[in-house]
Amino acid sequence: MTGPLEEELKTYEENKQDLVKKANGKYVLIKGKTVVDIFESEKDAIKIGIEKFGNVPFLVKKIEEIEQKQNYTSNLIKVG
Repeated sequence: MTGPLEEELKTYEENKQDLVKKANGKYVLIKGKTVVDIFESEKDAIKIGIEKFGNVPFLVKKIEEIEQKQNYTSNLIKVG
């Protein structure tokens, strides 16, 4: 069983060196095996991802040589 963004994360890792060289600190939009585009802000990348693909999984990731660990929470989880 694979995770929802496994293919996109693999695509990022395969292209990471080139992305860091040309766009370190920016944000990349990846869908499947395709690097769609690079953006100045995470917000812009998400906006274009939704416009192009709709409400389906796609990856928006900050391009960094050394990655910072990030944790996210969702307000969609019901408790009780």
